[in-house]
Amino acid sequence: MIEGFNNFEVDSDQQQTTTNGVEGSLSFTDLFTSEFMQLNTQFDSIEELLSAGGFVINSEEDYEAIPDEDIDAHVAKTTKFDSWKELLTNAIETTFTLKN
Repeated sequence: MIEGFNNFEVDSDQQQTTTNGVEGSLSFTDLFTSEFMQLNTQFDSIEELLSAGGFVINSEEDYEAIPDEDIDAHVAKTTKFDSWKELLTNAIETTFTLKN
């Protein structure tokens, strides 16, 4: 498991169009459930997906430092999505659909 991964959060207000104005934060592990990952990727967890791509995320700064083109290429190769943003948006939509 990536150190500190459970404490890392994604601000859902960054994805306003997908959350219908709902604001707040979700941890990566809450957002990318094992069920979501198994249905949409080659991996059982978001930690496995990121580790397989060589991405080390222990903080928000680590997350923000990943070049978009690098993570997009990894996501396109290993998931059913074409980009990280598409993967993230789908995970947010899935999470909020399940909670409502």
